[in-house]
Amino acid sequence: MAASPSLLSDPAQKPQRVTALATLPLFWPLNGKRAVVAGGSDAAAWKAELLAACGAEVHVYAPRTSLSDLFLDLLARGPAHEHGLLVHHDQAWHEGVFRDAAIAIADCDDQADAEAFFRAGRSAGVPVNVIDKPAFCAFQFGSIVNRSPVVVAISTDGAAPILAQAIRRRIEALLPPALKRWATVAQAIRDRVNARLKPGAARRAFWERFVDRVFLDTPEEGVETRLMAEVDRLVTRPSAIGRVTIVGAGPGDAELLTLKAVRALQAADVILFDEWIPDDVLELARREARRVPVAPSATDSRDIAALVGEGKRVVRLRSGNPMALAGAVEEIAALESLGIPVEIVPGVEAAPCRSDVIQVAFRRREVSQPGLRAAH
Repeated sequence: MAASPSLLSDPAQKPQRVTALATLPLFWPLNGKRAVVAGGSDAAAWKAELLAACGAEVHVYAPRTSLSDLFLDLLARGPAHEHGLLVHHDQAWHEGVFRDAAIAIADCDDQADAEAFFRAGRSAGVPVNVIDKPAFCAFQFGSIVNRSPVVVAISTDGAAPILAQAIRRRIEALLPPALKRWATVAQAIRDRVNARLKPGAARRAFWERFVDRVFLDTPEEGVETRLMAEVDRLVTRPSAIGRVTIVGAGPGDAELLTLKAVRALQAADVILFDEWIPDDVLELARREARRVPVAPSATDSRDIAALVGEGKRVVRLRSGNPMALAGAVEEIAALESLGIPVEIVPGVEAAPCRSDVIQVAFRRREVSQPGLRAAH
């Protein structure tokens, strides 16, 4: 069934735009590459350890008498990465150290020394970072959550490192301990899966089920074999049926969306949304999703059915709680009459009560009931 141009070819659909970025986040492979670290302080040791953990060949330039206990311990222990290497040169840095280097880091107490290191590195075409001296940094380090091969980095553009650390702690708490093992499994089977499943609904369905397991289970012995058997089932019994999820956006505050609502937005191919849904809610969707604003009365279940028949995952994003709206109930009934199952993700019905409102109400109770006192 052809999709109606009035709904799905609407030229007014909102494009996903990239908002301004303070810096460009990049992930830089350093395995087997030469890195330079100048200085023997604890801060220099932490950077040397980080570079070596990426598999870099780290050349440390500092008189041995200037090495901190932490640095001496690092040199004795060696790097965490099997290909990483730590080479100590018992001398200060000089302009020749930058030859063939991919990256250079220094800890300089003296401003003139910091500027000299920066200029020498840049003249050699090497990206340079002088610790705690932003004026002499071509790049910055962020706070890192390490579940390698999954790596999450957080930056505040140097404005509030303590905030980046707080964000990192919260992400650490959210990510399951088994994430590293699951990522290793994905790395091991990715080429085989992509060779068997062509880009499209079947491949995405496989990886979505994989992700569901990541956040629920621990990979057991033989999991790779079972996952590839699932791939074979998708090859022999392909399904072009997508799905529909009706998501409640609540009062329009992105912070009040449920986790299930966010997951639905991030898995969607097409999002049909009420025109007054704010942009910060839509920004939670995956970037590739098509976004189509619709008036509540304009949604045609046949259009949605056509998308589902193409294997698309459609999210109908409604304000408030969809189950409290007569139009949403009719929409669900119409879709189910076409044989399309619908999942409902409720939204928050009431706006949050502000703390100042609560305090005013409590003070009023104190006036009417003098014996009542707030606990502090």
